[in-house]
Amino acid sequence: MALQLDAEFWKDSFRGTLPLMKNIAFTFHGTRMTIRLTTAETGGAYALVEMQHPGNVGPALHVHPRGPESFYVLAGEYTFYRGDELIIARPGNGVVIPAGVPHRYEAGPAGGRALVITPPGLEQYFFRIAGQLSLGPVPLAEELAIAAEAGQEFLETAGHWGEG
Repeated sequence: MALQLDAEFWKDSFRGTLPLMKNIAFTFHGTRMTIRLTTAETGGAYALVEMQHPGNVGPALHVHPRGPESFYVLAGEYTFYRGDELIIARPGNGVVIPAGVPHRYEAGPAGGRALVITPPGLEQYFFRIAGQLSLGPVPLAEELAIAAEAGQEFLETAGHWGEG
């Protein structure tokens, strides 16, 4: 039986009755995400998230002070901005972002799919915001606060996940 990600599911998640978030596909700002490994499963080291991005979207410039972030491109093309570097990544390419290095990325016009090793706890940001977005708009200030709690600090907001 498939789990329904409806309003009741998300309300339950905020009450703490949610089953483990692993292997449940959800939508975060138009990007389909599936958490393959949680931070708890890796002993607090990282999380593994599969992401399928629509075209021309990605996060605004940000840093991860808690750990590195790594991407392995499965499909499509991505443009990464890592510090002062511009990196074009295609299927089979990996990109490592060291902890504390400002970066952003954008999927190409056809979109893309990647496996992402995130710093510990970051999957909580994706999952919490996806749930809140399913219930209605989330003020940017609230999203940025939740991101910071999960270890992602935004340095800019322009172009955040294809908005503004």
